[in-house]
Order: sequence, then structure tokens, then C-alpha cells
Amino acid sequence: MFQDKTLFADDICNTQSDNRKCERLAVRLLVKRLTGVEMMVHYQENGAPFLANNPFYIGISHTKGFAAVILSKQARPGIDIEYRSERAWKLRAKFLNAQELAFFDLFPSTQQATVVTLGWCAKETAYKTLQESGVDFINHLHITPFTLADKGRILLKETKTPDQETYQIHYQITDDFILTWKE
Repeated sequence: MFQDKTLFADDICNTQSDNRKCERLAVRLLVKRLTGVEMMVHYQENGAPFLANNPFYIGISHTKGFAAVILSKQARPGIDIEYRSERAWKLRAKFLNAQELAFFDLFPSTQQATVVTLGWCAKETAYKTLQESGVDFINHLHITPFTLADKGRILLKETKTPDQETYQIHYQITDDFILTWKE
């Protein structure tokens, strides 16, 4: 069990939403599954999660009944999971630049909602990895054209920092959700 049962109970009991309680519990179970140890997930002021007194960096995401966790000893990992829907398609002009919009328009109409959601997830993953304030998804995160598959990788270049790194974002598409991650 958690060494401080009261702290764990307060974390869950003080959460108003039943969905949020389930998400927090799912994250803790996934952390235990990955590490073999039960531990609290803490959050920095900017909302980034961390594990106190632990060598792992952690990334967390959740959506409508699904949770995802990634751990890394090397660098800040990023992860995003999104329930499959038309939501990203409707909002695409708010996070895709002109080149990305043109590229995504090349996909058959039956795949466009999926590919746009994949683009959103990839940018969310990069954003979580960057941990920078003031990131503009259109002007600072750039997706390179890719071939759509059930599993694959997307190259994404960030132009927010002086390093202007290119990230390899892994993805998996299922009937229910789209998952992206950077190790």
C-alpha cells in the first residue's frame, strides 16, 4: 500500500468528478504496473506530473475511459491518448498550419477525422515533452508528411526553442482511441 494512506485517500476524495477520480486511480495502477511499486504522482505548478524521489520522468494522458502512462529515465517523455471522434476535425484550423491542412486534405474523407486527431495527439505529445510556456501549436510544432498505418511514427519539428529539435512521435490507432508517445 501507499506509505501515506491518508495522502492517497485525500488525493482521490478531494477530486470532485467521478471521471477524474477514476482517471487518477487508473494512473496510479499503471504506475504500479510499470514500476512494481505504488507511489503518488505529484504535479508541478505548470501541471507537469512527476514522481518524487524516483529516477523516472513520467508522462500521463487520459480520455473517456482510457488512461496512458509513459516512464523514462532518459528525458521528459510525452504521451497523449484521445477518444476517436470528430472533435479534432472541427477544430483543425486552430492547431494545424497551412501545409499540414493541405497534407491532411490529401487523405480520403473516411480517414480525415482520424488523421487530424492523430495530428492533434502528436502535437500534444510534443507540447508535453517540451514543457515550455507560450507554445503555439500552429507556429511552433510542425508535422512532417507521413504514411498512415495502424502503428507508425511521425516526425515533428519544434521551433519554439533554440535547439529546434525533431521528435520521433510513435503512434497506435485502435477502433476506440489514438495513442501517441515520445520516449
